[in-house]
This record gives sequence, structure tokens and C-alpha cells, in this order.
Amino acid sequence: MSLVLRPVDLGDGDALHAIFTEPGVRQYLFDDILLTHEETQKHVEAACGHEAWVICLDDVIVGLTSLRPVNGDRELMIVVSERCWGRGVAFEAARAAMRHGFEVLQLDRILEGVDLPNERSHRLMARLGFTPTGETDGPKYRARTYEARRPSA
Repeated sequence: MSLVLRPVDLGDGDALHAIFTEPGVRQYLFDDILLTHEETQKHVEAACGHEAWVICLDDVIVGLTSLRPVNGDRELMIVVSERCWGRGVAFEAARAAMRHGFEVLQLDRILEGVDLPNERSHRLMARLGFTPTGETDGPKYRARTYEARRPSA
């Protein structure tokens, strides 16, 4: 398995749309709403404005990870195609994004929010070293909030 992250570009819309509309992906990422191509392209355009990378596995786009700005902080986002679930792709890509956040951006912390029913993502947060910080209401589900702190030198 050859996992590579590269910056998102405007031409990635079709590949990401195919992933964003997979039933298991959209269930929590978009609260089960089926995005149009135009809506996906708006997400791609927004991602081009900050630290965001497509996840490529053997030269095929299989997901997206980013550190999107939220209220003066950065929030980790990780999206991986269902066909790659359970293979360590999300863990490796998220870890690379976090390393960029702590080492390059010099962030003190990275935030994340996970819908309560999304057990797979809660396990990922634990593996990545995130600590639960509370809960909040979301559009469809309550969400658990997490943060990861910059490792001490």
C-alpha cells in the first residue's frame, strides 16, 4: 500500500464526489444528505483555501483530510472511501495531517467533533491520541468533541 497525501486542487471534484456520496461516508459527514456535483465542488473550492490534502492510494484518490479553520482553531477532517475502511488509511492520513499541524503550523491543539453514533470515528480518535472534551448538539446527531494537544518535546 502506497499512501500519498497531496494538496487538493480544483480538478479533484469528481473523485471526491464519488466518495462523498457513498452511503457510509455521507451518513455522518453530511448527515445522510446526497450532495450534488455543484455542492461537492464548493467543498473542494473551500478546501483549496487551507491545509487540505487528497488521500491517494496507489495513485487513486480514496479520501480527503484537512485542518480546516474553525473559530481561531483548526479542526481535523478525515474522509475515506468505504472500500478502504479497516486498512489503516484514515489513521495514517490523519496522523500526517496532525503532524503538519503541530510541526509546520505550530498549533497548540487540534479539534475534532464526531457524531455520537459514529463508533468507527470514536475509535480512530482514541488511536490518534485525542481526548474527549464534551458534547454538543449537531444538525442531526449529538456530537462528542475532542482535542489533541501538541506533543511535548
